[in-house]
Amino acid sequence: MKAAIYTGDEQIELRDVDPMKAEPAYVIVNTKSSGICGSDLHAYFGHWSRSEKRAHGHEVCGTVVEIGEGVDGFKVGDKVTMECFSHDGTCALCDQGHYNHCLGKGGFSGEGHGGFAEYTAMHASSLFKLPDDFTFEQGALVEPLAVCHRAVMQAGTTSRDRAVVLGGGTIGLLTLAAAKAAGVRETLITVKYPQQTEVAKAYGADRIVDVNEEDVTEVVKEWTDDLGADCVIETVGGASNFDAAVACARKRGTVVLVAGYFEPLEVDLRKIVWSEVVVTGSNCYGYSGREKDFDAAIEMIASGRVDPTKIVTHRYGLDEIVEAFRVSADKKSGSVKVHIVQ
Repeated sequence: MKAAIYTGDEQIELRDVDPMKAEPAYVIVNTKSSGICGSDLHAYFGHWSRSEKRAHGHEVCGTVVEIGEGVDGFKVGDKVTMECFSHDGTCALCDQGHYNHCLGKGGFSGEGHGGFAEYTAMHASSLFKLPDDFTFEQGALVEPLAVCHRAVMQAGTTSRDRAVVLGGGTIGLLTLAAAKAAGVRETLITVKYPQQTEVAKAYGADRIVDVNEEDVTEVVKEWTDDLGADCVIETVGGASNFDAAVACARKRGTVVLVAGYFEPLEVDLRKIVWSEVVVTGSNCYGYSGREKDFDAAIEMIASGRVDPTKIVTHRYGLDEIVEAFRVSADKKSGSVKVHIVQ
């Protein structure tokens, strides 16, 4: 089968690899749609670790073609998606419902290939069946929407809150959509590129701040009559964005970090002490309350409350993956979300 493998910094190529078989607790899925995530780009640029033996890609949707021993509740032909990790279901953290912190957590495909391949392996613990009327594109967007649902839930937002989202990429825009679906009073989002502005408008942002032209901290002061936002969700990363997130929050407000922080930072912590701002992280997805974030994301799409396909700007075949990564990595290309379609 064909699989796209990283071969160096900003290098990826399609190779012939051995087909996978369904190991115990795994299913084999015919990959139909896969999104290029920001974490995939971090690996592409060499910022994060990567495998030069296995295809990556974890925003995946496809159909089950083979089922391994011990897998119940799924059948050949099911339309499925999956979380980006497997969990053992038996450790102390899984017992408490915090399976995203599982002590035995592993990759969703084990030693198999991910979504940038004709077929991928999915561990049963990460697997979700989708409604029959879901498109493959919708299915591949469940994963990033689940990330964003959890971030909004971590913020503890209410219908009386003003929410700020820092960053207009995939996670920022879907966090905006999830916050609107949760019924927050007003939303503000920062953007850097024209295509992000258009999607933010489509999702009903109350204020859009172009960081090339405005200082978000000053805009938030004006927007909130110097009070600050009730919650700030930071999706970009870096010291300046951390400081901006804390600066935008009101006294005793909440800051949620969902960005990929991959190096130590020098940041200003004074306001956290003085204003009792609560800073917390949001790690992938799990249970938010009694519901899994993935189930919530599937319901938001099925009900029409969130249309995640608005962020998809480009679609390429697997044999075009070199160009797909080039376009995804260059936001001046007009890209927000790039999908590999098979």
